[in-house]
Amino acid sequence: MNLTALILDTNVLWNLDLCRRLSARIAAGDMQVYIPTLVHAERIRQIAEQYGGSFAIDVVRQFIADARFDLLPLATNHAEAVADIWLQLRQGGASEDTWRAHRFDIVLCAVARASGYTLVTDETGSHFAVVSDRIDLAELEALLDGVPE
Repeated sequence: MNLTALILDTNVLWNLDLCRRLSARIAAGDMQVYIPTLVHAERIRQIAEQYGGSFAIDVVRQFIADARFDLLPLATNHAEAVADIWLQLRQGGASEDTWRAHRFDIVLCAVARASGYTLVTDETGSHFAVVSDRIDLAELEALLDGVPE
């Protein structure tokens, strides 16, 4: 498991203390933390819904920059991994409803698997089983607690 290169799901970005701690690890050179562009878009959508007219995109951009998180664009290998994962899920009995309900997470799993980075998410579901390098927020907290700051 690659614990020095992490891909964060949207739910991690709401934990500001955890983001601060990850930022400190990045500054120390201990970790690289990536935000897939799809997660960035989801975060922007969530904030826009929460704050409506008082929403400013520059605030979201500054948060990412201040935390030293790197945006990870979708690439060809990610798209091909989506197709592979979807085929694997279909062979396991997943329906079109699974795709409609979880396509965002399936793409996130594909990005993590294709990149070789560890996915950090508190989401659950059988589609996450396709990513062997995955930890939840509690496991990340424990990891950070085990490394001196």
